[in-house]
Amino acid sequence: MTTAPLALRQDLVFSQREADEGVVFVVKEPSSGRFFRIGEVEHFIARQFDGATPLETVRRRVEERFGAPLTPETLQSFIQKLWGRGLLELDPSRAPIPRPAGGRIRGNLLYLRLKAFDPDRALEAILRRTRWVFTPAFLTVCALGFAAALGITLANASEVARALQALSIFESLVLAWLTLFGTVAIHELAHGLTCKYFGGRVHEMGFMLLYFQPALYCNVSDAWLFPERSKRLWVGFAGVYSDVTIWALATLLWRVLDPHTPVSQMALIVMATTGVKTFFNLNPLLKLDGYYLLSDYLEIPNLRPRAFAHLRARFRALWGATPTDGPEERRRERWIYLVYGLAAGAFSLLVLSLMSRWIGGWLVSHYQGWGFVLFASLLAFVFRAWLGRALGRLGDALGIQRGSLGALKRPPVLIPALLVVLLLLSALPMELKVGGEFVILPAHNADVRARVDGIIEAVFVSEGDRVAAGDPVARLSDRDLGAEREQVLAEIAEQRARHRLLLSGPRAEEIEVARTVLEKARVRLSYGRIHLDRLSDLHEQGLSSLTEYEEAREQVAVREKDFEQAAGELRLLQAGTRPEEIEAVEAEIARLEARRHHLDAQLEYVRIMSPIAGIVTTPKVEEKLGEFVERGELIAEVHQLERVHAEIAVSEKEIAVVQLGQAVTVKARAFPGRSFTGTVTSIAPAAISGDEYGESRITVATQLENPNLILKPQMTGTAKIHCGERRAIALATRRLVRYVRVEFWSWW
Repeated sequence: MTTAPLALRQDLVFSQREADEGVVFVVKEPSSGRFFRIGEVEHFIARQFDGATPLETVRRRVEERFGAPLTPETLQSFIQKLWGRGLLELDPSRAPIPRPAGGRIRGNLLYLRLKAFDPDRALEAILRRTRWVFTPAFLTVCALGFAAALGITLANASEVARALQALSIFESLVLAWLTLFGTVAIHELAHGLTCKYFGGRVHEMGFMLLYFQPALYCNVSDAWLFPERSKRLWVGFAGVYSDVTIWALATLLWRVLDPHTPVSQMALIVMATTGVKTFFNLNPLLKLDGYYLLSDYLEIPNLRPRAFAHLRARFRALWGATPTDGPEERRRERWIYLVYGLAAGAFSLLVLSLMSRWIGGWLVSHYQGWGFVLFASLLAFVFRAWLGRALGRLGDALGIQRGSLGALKRPPVLIPALLVVLLLLSALPMELKVGGEFVILPAHNADVRARVDGIIEAVFVSEGDRVAAGDPVARLSDRDLGAEREQVLAEIAEQRARHRLLLSGPRAEEIEVARTVLEKARVRLSYGRIHLDRLSDLHEQGLSSLTEYEEAREQVAVREKDFEQAAGELRLLQAGTRPEEIEAVEAEIARLEARRHHLDAQLEYVRIMSPIAGIVTTPKVEEKLGEFVERGELIAEVHQLERVHAEIAVSEKEIAVVQLGQAVTVKARAFPGRSFTGTVTSIAPAAISGDEYGESRITVATQLENPNLILKPQMTGTAKIHCGERRAIALATRRLVRYVRVEFWSWW
């Protein structure tokens, strides 16, 4: 046990506060910026370390002050804690040496901080002119503005979405980056001003690289020295409060301004960027405002490292390691460390996995083998410290001496346990399931379209109605078609009457009249010739004029023509109707009949009927009443939904194990509590285009029963295809084996 006098560092800062367990003290270590919480007894002991008081004297003073025994072992354990945290002077005999506050660049590639400047004086000057923002009146106005903006956003959510989609991509990105930089600067300024307002100091402001994403930061860790928890929470919440205030102001401006002005578009971009940034800022699993608010609320400084240290100790205990000395943890803190550590670890692993997949996929797809080597080197560099510690602990667990490959210690339990696990994996059968996203399609659908032009006169269905094959859906107006049909019928009657007339031929009375006319023409011609002969003789004797003679000749010529015409008409009547004329009339009748049949069909088409049995899925179909539709125009859609198809997008890497007839289980996102089963009915003969990493998809179809019609077309979800049993070890290594056999093989 150490017996020499110890000295507490003189640059430490202490703050007393009330907690659930009583009086506690928060200690700030300036060089690292870390904070530690100790109890009243621990604070009293630490204050005795002045570099001159012997440890035995310290122990007696504690027993006299608190009336409880303090064993040398307990005191030594507490000294080890202080020493491990760097709170003791290295040489008490010398004057305290100021410790550096650390370099400008701290952290690692996942959480890198670059100190830019000390803003304490600048914040003090700004605070003298902006104290009015901390008044209750200003906070009340901001809260009312936020409530109004929230109501406007909820009431105009669809309009906001359309306005964001209408923005120019390039201009929006540029403005979004500028807006984000400005709002982040105001955000960090709000943290610093609030900390200064409550009496704290702010000596660090700079840039941060969080999971490779650039950001700004303001170190307001001095807020941990505030005894009042409300002040600490206000410091942590100030940045978010400034963000929502800016968001509310931008929302109100967007609502009252003309939507096509540059100011309105700028306000819209501010709404989007600050809204997204606030969502991420309040995530307690990232070391942003949400994390510090949670840490302040729970009154546990350094929550994240403590939670991870607690988890590491738990895991080491599971492997049989002896727990190292750490801070005494109450039951409440143990549960907080366990829950937060698991959640933060899972979130970090998820983010790193997504980023690794994106970066690694890009490198491998562009540079193949060298890209993989570069990606592996990058991972090794980022996690070099963690890998070193893991390898060291693995060597300790296997009993390997440092610096040599000496004999193992007594066989640990780990090796037999691993052998048992390998045997179980080799023998245990497990079902191979191939998953993929699916989309619901109707088993059969039909478009109900207009077969003639017309105005919709009646609609007999609505969206969601069930119809049978042949049921009426709508009816078009038939006025014009009906009038045209009546006209055609009249023309047909006329032509048929004429046809009958032609077939019956001339009547006897008509022939007798023609004969009478012919006889009359013959008699008149005979008398005319006699008169002409008499005038001819007189003209030769000079007893008649030439004019009378010419008129008589003309009269005879006319009567000869009349006689020939009457004879011709009699011959026509006696010969009957010509066959060609009858055929022409019959052809005209046939043409009119064809026109009538066409009009009858058109009149049938005005009654629009469903071709299949199913459900009407067209929204607001009844509003089509009175519309003019052209031939072929869609009126309604009818889907057969009692049985639906699901098209599953299966990765090309998994399609080899998928076969027809295999069982399929699907879960729709709309019904997470229900499963639907079917079988593989078809596998597409061709793949669809791949994603950014070149992975194509094969469409696998299955048929699902849907008696309650709860599965709607275009619903999505996840499907699993049951591909039979495999050994567990084969399932665990199948992707690695495939990667080595295909991807790794192709690099060289």
